[in-house]
Formats: sequence, structure tokens, C-alpha cells
Amino acid sequence: MNRNLSIPTLLSFLSLWMILGNCYFNPIVNGLLNPVEEKSSNVSLGLLGLAQGTSNLLMTGQIRDPNGVALSGLVLQIGSTLAQTKSVTSPYRTDAGGRFYLPYQSGSFPFTVYRDELYFFEFTLTVGNPTDITYSTFGAPPGLEITGLGTINANDIANFFELVDSSPKHNAIVASYFSEYVFTFSEPPISALETGPLVTEWISQNISISPTGSFDNFMSVSGNTLTIAPMSMSGMTIYELTLKPGILSATGKPLTQRTIRFDYQYNP
Repeated sequence: MNRNLSIPTLLSFLSLWMILGNCYFNPIVNGLLNPVEEKSSNVSLGLLGLAQGTSNLLMTGQIRDPNGVALSGLVLQIGSTLAQTKSVTSPYRTDAGGRFYLPYQSGSFPFTVYRDELYFFEFTLTVGNPTDITYSTFGAPPGLEITGLGTINANDIANFFELVDSSPKHNAIVASYFSEYVFTFSEPPISALETGPLVTEWISQNISISPTGSFDNFMSVSGNTLTIAPMSMSGMTIYELTLKPGILSATGKPLTQRTIRFDYQYNP
């Protein structure tokens, strides 16, 4: 048997060897052997990178405890504690008004919340579109709320003016007489009128209560707090007191409307 290769056959083998031997530099062969890795469609990775998308929208909401107190300084870490080790290095924190701001993405996103560097609870945001955002919680204290969910332009973060605490507190049972309502805000409210008919008019325009009643003509502001005198109330009655957007911060921001519900059981 003739073991000598003809020149054309030898040239064919040499050409094939050169193609395969340099496959790293050959785009066709390299594409077959080393396919390009597809970019992940998991938008939570975008959240970890603080939104690399083109949208200027942010998702926002306020976290309040069962008594209506806004929870500032909470750390929001994307992901569940079941999927990662405990960490408080997330860039997402609630501000003085208890609000968080997250890059807008559609989908479902789990978050673990830490308070004073300790595990607090978990929640999941489900985002259909900028006006369709819902949440569910896991391990949260009964009555904890995430309210005011929606989207804003990233340039409008500083435009929120929030009620962060009150006396009486939301959902409180009041068993004794109290001499004043005290409302604490995320920043100083506009300077109050001192006393007189204009105070009564201002209160009637900006604070309502159900069952209805009239307030005394006293109001004062100190720091971030607004104090007004209580109206005459009936014992063993559940009241709902609403603070309206006509209440402004010292810089002119309207208040995010809030309703405080309390059970007045004092009956002299």
C-alpha cells in the first residue's frame, strides 16, 4: 500500500491544521467553542448596581411601626436572608421620614430589613408598572405598614414632608385625659399662629376629626413639632384625626396626608 501522500492532499491537511490550530483568533471557530455569555435578565442585579438603566424613576414608600411612627435609619438589603449571609452594607436606607428610595424596575424583588444592624423583617415589592406597586411582608411585627408606595423622579426626593410621630399615637388606647395633641414631622413645620380666631380657622382647614368636633384656638411650633389643644371629646369613642396637605414645612413642602386612629376610653 502506498503510504506517500500526494501534494494536493498534503496541502489540504496543512490548511485544516492552520485553521483549527488558530481557532482562538478565528471568530467562527472561537464562537462555536467559546459562545458569548448572555447578559443576565435578572433585574435585581441592576438594583445591586444602583440601577444601570436609563429610567430616572425611583420607587418609594414609607415604613411605619404599628403605632404610626415612621422608622428612619432602616437598612434595606436586596435578597432574602435564606439566600445570603447577614450584611448591612446595602446603600438603601430609610430617611428621617421613614422613606426608602429604590431604582425603578418591573418584577418582584425581595428585601431584608435591618434595624440597628439586627435582622428586623423581610418584604417583597411586586412592580407591574409605575402606578402598580404592591408589597408582602415576612416576619414583620403585627400592624407594621409600608405606605405611600409609588414612583417619583430622582430629582424630587427632597420634596416629601412627613409626619413621623404623634401623641396620641396611631392605634393607641387612651385611658386618661390628655391636654394637647403633639405632632412630630420629618422637618420643621411652618411657623404657627399664636392664638385667636385665625388659629381655629387654620385648624379647621387643615386638621379634621371624626366624629366631628371643634378645637381650642391654641397652636404652637417648636423644632419639628406642632402642638394644638384638644377638642372636647366623648369617652369610649374611636376617633380618626386627619392631617391634610395644607400643613406646610418651613420650606413650603405640603404634608403627605396622614390619618391617626385612637380609642379614647377616658370617661370622667
